[in-house]
Amino acid sequence: MINFEELTLDEIEEIETLVGRPIDEAFADGKPKGRALKVLYFIIMRKQDPKYKFEDAGKVSQAEVLKLLQKDNDPKAQ
Repeated sequence: MINFEELTLDEIEEIETLVGRPIDEAFADGKPKGRALKVLYFIIMRKQDPKYKFEDAGKVSQAEVLKLLQKDNDPKAQ
């Protein structure tokens, strides 16, 4: 559901603000964890539902988020 190249500059800035570091550092190893993963999920979900709250992203399991991200990177799923 997310293509990093399709993020708006406002979304990139928001990710950096919420994570507390530049986006390239937050996802440098390709395996975002903790807050970076929560922020990314929040941005994905807010694109689908503008009323989605950041707090709601904290209730989602890591497995659910990673499944969503893997689906986005699978050309067959598109």
